[in-house]
Amino acid sequence: MRRRISFVLRGGGYATAVLDYRAVRITVASLLTGLMIGAVGSAFRILLSKADDLRYALVVWAHAWPYLGWLAPVALGIIGAVVARLMVARFAPEAEGSGVQRVEATFAGEVKPMLRASIILPVKFFGGFLAIGSGLALGREGPTVQMGASLSGVVSGLLVKQDEDRRVIEAAGAGAGLAVAFNAPIGGSVFVFEELTSSFTPWLLVATLAATTFAVWIMRLILGNHFDFMVRQVSLTTVWEGWPFLVLGLLLGAGGALYNSTIIGLLRLCDRFARVSSVQRAALIGAVVGLVGWFAPAMIGGGDNLTQAILTQRFTTAALAGIFLLRFAIGPWSYAAGCPGGLFAPMLVVGASFGALFGEVLNHFLPALGITPFACAVVGMAALFTACVRAPLTGIVLAVEMTGRGDLTLPLLSASLMAMLITMMLDSEPIYETLKRRMLERQAKGEGAIAARRAGIELSH
Repeated sequence: MRRRISFVLRGGGYATAVLDYRAVRITVASLLTGLMIGAVGSAFRILLSKADDLRYALVVWAHAWPYLGWLAPVALGIIGAVVARLMVARFAPEAEGSGVQRVEATFAGEVKPMLRASIILPVKFFGGFLAIGSGLALGREGPTVQMGASLSGVVSGLLVKQDEDRRVIEAAGAGAGLAVAFNAPIGGSVFVFEELTSSFTPWLLVATLAATTFAVWIMRLILGNHFDFMVRQVSLTTVWEGWPFLVLGLLLGAGGALYNSTIIGLLRLCDRFARVSSVQRAALIGAVVGLVGWFAPAMIGGGDNLTQAILTQRFTTAALAGIFLLRFAIGPWSYAAGCPGGLFAPMLVVGASFGALFGEVLNHFLPALGITPFACAVVGMAALFTACVRAPLTGIVLAVEMTGRGDLTLPLLSASLMAMLITMMLDSEPIYETLKRRMLERQAKGEGAIAARRAGIELSH
């Protein structure tokens, strides 16, 4: 809707301006969404950080009883996973898993915009806190992305009338949620254009910039402005040193395809055991994760501290191999619980551990190259993200914003290019495309069952 406004000029005469109310409404709604997800996302990050400290302290305390102490982290894993899954199953099935695929489907018009924010928001917040805080290897960005989209539903319901504009603001709110999760405003914005919507329009641009800018502004006021991961700066000086990163991208391209297959394979395996309820399944998954935490408390949870330790080269080659294998398995295993939680942060741990391992092995056999393992770890984070999500620009920008390693731009591009080519050659579908299709199929099946039940009731009458 536009309105013409006339102004009287000094020398006489009139000038006419056009006020576009649609632009104003979208901007204001996105700005308010950004302010709210900035505050909510910051609180979520603070709680998860406290939960990590308390969980680690619990395991240390429990080791005073070597024969019975293991029950403490196992019980914590069971309780966290079960309560989080119960919240999802009973109150908000839409809050299951990452939530990114639902935002994508909403923007594409395949599902309705989120109208139950008053339910989804607390389930995502507290369910995500319980699941990740108890030790499940899930990412904080999944809850913050869907919380941002849900908060946009509250605001847009008051200020915006058209469904198209609501979808735009919801996508912008989701991008702001990602930006808050990783202190990456540009990465959150690119994520909206490249992954969530696969489009670039003036309305989407305005909404996204408004939401991410004010979300990160609030987050930095609360948490401070610093990189998520501290990495030593070492610039590459010779062009020929870049070929190892092509090899790293090739390996992680194949690894990303396998990682996606593992996630989907475990979800399908769970579907086959229809007699086992989702809550019982979550209990089993939580128990296994808790048992892992008894032996290696640093290996469970979101994994930020583990990633930071990898980037500061605190592990031997054998330890890096163990971290890679364990986190490769425990991430998809945790996601199968159906609790609120994302995939990005676990991918970062897997990519960083493999990258650092690759760098260590390369230095052992070709020390003259002088490739630093932590540089390979940063590149590995973006390469695995690209292989799994098929969003190379988002992965590269996130890696740079989280680490401040702008000097690794060319290696990041090289590895991400190779990772993307390999996944395309292997015909590996992007993980969120697969998850979205799975979500829509389950939704259609559920609607069909309801329709059949209603038809049966009408026939009986």
